[in-house]
Amino acid sequence: MPENDHLTCKGSAVGEAQKQAGSHNQRISGKTAAGLLVAGAYALGGGGMAAWLLFVFRGPWFGPAAGVGVAERLLLDGLLCLLFFIQHSVMVRRGFRIWLTRSVRADLHGALYASASGVCLLVLVVLSQPVGEILWMPPDWFRWTMAGVFLMAGAGAWWGSRALGEFDALGVRPAIDIFRRRQSDAPMELTIRGPYRWVRHPLYLLSLVIIWAGPVYTPDRVLHNLLWSVWIVIAADFEESDLVACFGDAYRSYRKAVPKLVPRSLRPLVPESRHRAPAAR
Repeated sequence: MPENDHLTCKGSAVGEAQKQAGSHNQRISGKTAAGLLVAGAYALGGGGMAAWLLFVFRGPWFGPAAGVGVAERLLLDGLLCLLFFIQHSVMVRRGFRIWLTRSVRADLHGALYASASGVCLLVLVVLSQPVGEILWMPPDWFRWTMAGVFLMAGAGAWWGSRALGEFDALGVRPAIDIFRRRQSDAPMELTIRGPYRWVRHPLYLLSLVIIWAGPVYTPDRVLHNLLWSVWIVIAADFEESDLVACFGDAYRSYRKAVPKLVPRSLRPLVPESRHRAPAAR
């Protein structure tokens, strides 16, 4: 996509791929598919996220599998995290979405993505194996403090999502618009509002806080937290490459002014811009 020095992305490679594919050549494109994917996004995507948050807060749902050693349980836990990382990172990439338009209408990509992510999270939650040797059990006052931090980080994530404009966490709005016979061709615009004035990826930062706010640290929990922390940092870099390709010099200027994950000032570093589309997570 051509670079530019404005706050508006000059076009959508995915949209152009959709026009070339044409809905009549796509296997998943009609209202029935849209309805099923919207339902899946709410049930699987929303349910998977809720289940994972509960998992982060209280630990594995089930006991260890019989006859499985500690090393095997940790290996399985790591592979379950890797499954989600691959799905989440590959499906959101622009190149994959361009390829996907060959068989799935572009308006349905968000709902399909949320459904697939939810399935991977549910698999992770259900199959994760506890390794019960407690490495550190903090005192009660600290555990209650961390519970408060967990809830505040969740509220901050909601604020960050609302700062992006209309709240569509599961990406279902384009699919729902198929029933309304409405399609928006408005160009994507760079948004710098709310927590995006302090860090470029506030939702990733708050996810790190949520992950590490667990009340008890066991080997399986530490492995989970470390893997997710590394993935979040890497995912932020991948996302920024897409944003630079889309917004060009406008995003480069924003990147120079605002840190990626760790705030360096109590005051916002850039003025607010009132646009509609997300800058980053």
